[in-house]
Amino acid sequence: MHEETRMAQEREQEASKALNEQENFLRRQDYLSDEELTENLLAGIRREKAIVESWLDSGDCFVLSSAGKVHLPQCSSMRQFMDREAAWAPYLRDLERVRDWSGDTYPSMPVLRTRAQVEDLKAYKTCPMCAPTLDHSDKRQGVRGWTLLKAGSLKAKHFGKTFSLAGGSSIGVLTEISTVETAQGLDFRAEFDGLAAPVTDPMTQVMYRTPRPTH
Repeated sequence: MHEETRMAQEREQEASKALNEQENFLRRQDYLSDEELTENLLAGIRREKAIVESWLDSGDCFVLSSAGKVHLPQCSSMRQFMDREAAWAPYLRDLERVRDWSGDTYPSMPVLRTRAQVEDLKAYKTCPMCAPTLDHSDKRQGVRGWTLLKAGSLKAKHFGKTFSLAGGSSIGVLTEISTVETAQGLDFRAEFDGLAAPVTDPMTQVMYRTPRPTH
């Protein structure tokens, strides 16, 4: 097992353990005074901040939303999850929200993943605002044994691969990709040796056979 994968798994286990402890602890807050409850909440926030900061310090951190969209940690739309103090602020202002715990009302921790873990997902979309640089901007689960992606997501690593259109017709090996900024906007071109004319629509879906694991 690679060291990066082991460290990521350890971070996930620590995060899960801490959240379970936090949840079980908060179930038992009815008997505490406001001052005691506030201090316990602040202690929990410090633990959650430490977990998030550990991921950020690793330098290999992406945020996965419930809709399957991938964000950079600094994305403004993820602040409500990444900033644990801001997430818990309404509860610190209204302690009865804590005492009225119902099992699913507390602010969720962000779902944090490494680059390798994101790329292992069968499908994901990247956030158009923070635009994380991953292998795909829109990865979809296609035909079994094939990787489906939009032409605009093609990169240098795809050179030499034999592609087909989503409908199944072969278009040959990818030989060139380019994006040129013009007065009219961006001019996209992807050339394949089996096509007489290049693909110019970055939304065109293409696919190639997914390599089988060698072990």
